[in-house]
Amino acid sequence: MMPEQNWISIICAHAAKLSSSWVAMRRHLHQYPELSNREFQTTEYLVTAFERLGLPTHVSGEGRGMTADLVSSTELANGPCIAIRGDIDALPIHDSKLVDYRSRCDGVMHACGHDVHATIVFGAMQILASMDVAGELPWPVSVRAILQPAEELAVGAKHMIHHHAIRGVNAILALHVDPTRLVGCVGLRKGTLAAACDTIHLQINGKGGHGARPQMTNDPIDAATHWVQSAFRRIARTADPHETVVFSVGKIEAGHSANVIPDNASLAGSLRSLDLESRRVALETLEDVCESIQRESGCKLEMRLGASAPAVVNDDNLVDLMVAGVEQILSTGAVEWIEQPSMGSEDFSYYLEHVPGAMLRLGVRGDQVGNAPLHTAAFDVDERALAIGSQVFAATVINYFEPANQG
Repeated sequence: MMPEQNWISIICAHAAKLSSSWVAMRRHLHQYPELSNREFQTTEYLVTAFERLGLPTHVSGEGRGMTADLVSSTELANGPCIAIRGDIDALPIHDSKLVDYRSRCDGVMHACGHDVHATIVFGAMQILASMDVAGELPWPVSVRAILQPAEELAVGAKHMIHHHAIRGVNAILALHVDPTRLVGCVGLRKGTLAAACDTIHLQINGKGGHGARPQMTNDPIDAATHWVQSAFRRIARTADPHETVVFSVGKIEAGHSANVIPDNASLAGSLRSLDLESRRVALETLEDVCESIQRESGCKLEMRLGASAPAVVNDDNLVDLMVAGVEQILSTGAVEWIEQPSMGSEDFSYYLEHVPGAMLRLGVRGDQVGNAPLHTAAFDVDERALAIGSQVFAATVINYFEPANQG
């Protein structure tokens, strides 16, 4: 059996040779972003890249998303397999950066780091494939890359699961870039990492009329404003103060003229929770508010749930393997333990309904770049993080298949 220090040094040596090509890949993806459910060219580009590694690939239904497999020994053909998941969709945000690799698609941008996620998954697979070809793996591994579409709409993971992306998979790993952490630091947490999220859509149908005669109308705008205020107040009073619940309204639409009360109004918001009971109570509260406002206003209120994602709950054992990978590649001080779960959501959680998994937060903030928050027009990363993430995932995969861990 190869000593640990030897195969870690080999990982680092491969990364040193390949890191410039990962920067080029990330910049290509950044220049040519595609919105959720439109990731056709991105998928084709990544399929071509994986095929150059000699890995068998599979394009998911409708040409959006793909998988690639590395099985280094026939003895693992029907044995355990671990997956590394990345996402590939961009956001409807205009790229404001003045850099050569800024988005060439007006109004579309990788503002959440999915170009980085995809590149790191490829980088980890390239390291492992290179070690396999050279006979440098300390023991056999079986790993699948999953590059999914539409994470931003919380439907991409379900799309990949439907198309058998995790068939035969026993565990799954993922990452998310974190501009609040320095390059060389990795955030980890056992248990709940990210909140469940439900998108709330409310349709209000009233009776419009002239603004001078509101008494002859059932005003949907009045109903909408009362619903928002009541929802905020009621959730704050019904949620267990020991359990975090966050409700926000981000969109209200109604009317077209200052002196006309419209017939209809609509709004949309999000409900985020960390446990099933808090979610149940909050949803019941919003339904109660609908009934109350409907009686008061004379309008008809219809609430429905849109896109949603369960909470991300990290598996303890897989987190331990990630800790080992981070410390092997970086140092014992590189792991930063996350004290509180994020109220953001991630559709990575859908995979965790089928297999154990874990997600890490990868620091991407440098001295000159990487300070802008996620989902902003100036978002960028210190590209040294590409090699770090690729090496950490490669090491974690090897740790997973260590004979002692498989025993």
